[in-house]
Amino acid sequence: MTTPSNPWGDERRRLSHQLPMRDHFFGRHQARRLSRRFARVGVEIPPGRLREMLAGMPVSDDEMISVSFALIAIRINHENRVATMRRLQRCCRQALISVGLAIVALNFLLCIGYLFLTLTQHASAW
Repeated sequence: MTTPSNPWGDERRRLSHQLPMRDHFFGRHQARRLSRRFARVGVEIPPGRLREMLAGMPVSDDEMISVSFALIAIRINHENRVATMRRLQRCCRQALISVGLAIVALNFLLCIGYLFLTLTQHASAW
């Protein structure tokens, strides 16, 4: 962890021992949800400790590294899910276009068949 050049905080008014998060305080539910997200990527920090960290309590270097890792891992997982979802949407869109074109082609063939059928019935000398 690097110390800011200004002992009173960096350019965003954050002290060196505060977490690099969105400068707001979490409620119990938000802290619990963030703790669960951290647990999914392998970082076990209780919600109460997260709230203390955000309130400005001193944070050890190990905890700061763990939180930074968890935030990066959560972001990477989110980007992977978004990429997978976009890929799935693109595949579905292509499948729908293919099905639509097949329906149009079958409709065209049925219309041509009906046209030939009606022309042959009118041309026959009953």
